[in-house]
Amino acid sequence: MITGKPVIIKGRSILQMSQTSHPTGLTSSQLVQLCQPEQLERTLHLLFSMNHWAKARERLFFADRQGLYQVKAAVLRQAYALGAIESSAYTDGTAGFGQDISLDSAADIAAEVVIERLAGLSDPDPFMSDIHEKFNHMACQFYTCMTGKEVAAPSDVGALDMQQVREYIYTRLQELERQARATRQPIPCDELSALCVAPTDLLYIQDRRFYYLETWDSWDDLDASDLRKLDPEGLSLVAFRYTSPIAHYVFHLPFRVAETFLSAQQVHDLKNGPATSREFGEYYGRPISESESLQQPIEEILWELGVDITAICPRQLSNKQEYVLEQAIRSAQWDEDWSYGDEDEELDEDVWDDVPAKKNQFQQLPVHREVECCPLCYTKVDTPGIPRIDHWGQAHPGQDLTISLASWVLNRSTTKEQFCTDIPPDYRVPIEGSEGKGTRYWRLETLETRARERAVGEDGV
Repeated sequence: MITGKPVIIKGRSILQMSQTSHPTGLTSSQLVQLCQPEQLERTLHLLFSMNHWAKARERLFFADRQGLYQVKAAVLRQAYALGAIESSAYTDGTAGFGQDISLDSAADIAAEVVIERLAGLSDPDPFMSDIHEKFNHMACQFYTCMTGKEVAAPSDVGALDMQQVREYIYTRLQELERQARATRQPIPCDELSALCVAPTDLLYIQDRRFYYLETWDSWDDLDASDLRKLDPEGLSLVAFRYTSPIAHYVFHLPFRVAETFLSAQQVHDLKNGPATSREFGEYYGRPISESESLQQPIEEILWELGVDITAICPRQLSNKQEYVLEQAIRSAQWDEDWSYGDEDEELDEDVWDDVPAKKNQFQQLPVHREVECCPLCYTKVDTPGIPRIDHWGQAHPGQDLTISLASWVLNRSTTKEQFCTDIPPDYRVPIEGSEGKGTRYWRLETLETRARERAVGEDGV
């Protein structure tokens, strides 16, 4: 069972096993020992079981599973260097390149934002005043690349046609994709940044990273799973094989990982004969199943391998299922009470925060408020949308809205994540002491625009 707490095995805490913090959780001397002939088959048996845990997305958090893959790569690299295993197959994954890339929407969004930014240089929008000067500079560089005209002052920026900007960006994106396919090399992130394309414009980004990858300069913040989408070889694999009278194993590593320690000739030979392959583990003629592997606690597997968990597992092998259940309970409570004050929060796989302690049962309960009433002044406004927007503008002028307030205005009873996906917040105020977290705010004008769009759609006008 995964508990997320230090596990005591043979008198030692797993979190105290190692006095070193190696990027792979293992020192060089440990890796050599694990791959010695007398130890190797036990190591590979443990590694195969650990590999099933690395794929157990329902049980472990993404960051911890990535740590397990680092251990796998380090051990296989060492075993290969000692001649204990051999590369046996290359699986070509280039056919899947582009399935997570959207050129059309990227060009549409980037063109709109560039036009807005360039227009703001000569006619600053007060609502855009908090945008970093870096983005103004990037917009000017884009203008120069597209028109060939240098920009020394805001007045140098001439008007651009939206459709022309869109076509320019779209054409360049097509060229970058074609080049990547031809060379089998990743699309350069700096080229995408120069086109004022943000990661979320071009790639399908999962929810836990969405709000941190919305700016033109956030390409450096992509993790390996997202960078792989820009790489024609991102889904390609190399198989490594071990065979003895009593054991047979086949392990896969991403091609980009394997090519860092295979010779150029070996890579060439493997790619000239692509083949299908599947991971396989057999010991004394009996396959090692997923269920069998998951019955052995991952803490015990890593302990026997000598892995420093603190170095490779940011979430300390916390139980994801228990965590998701906690969040489901919190979400249900949040949906029931729109006046709930905890607005912080992407409590997701990559932003770790302890689950708050349960409220004391003797704490004073919140005053009951009918759902039609304004959360701030308790004025009853039956009709959501424009009537509630008008009320807010008159009763609370100049006050931006948090997610619960915005939800009341529009009567949107969805999850926080869905609300933010449908109507992205205008800005976010960081919470001091909580890196990467903060309260999201919507301006009344944004909600009014959405409300009028909805009204037009419902009327069929």
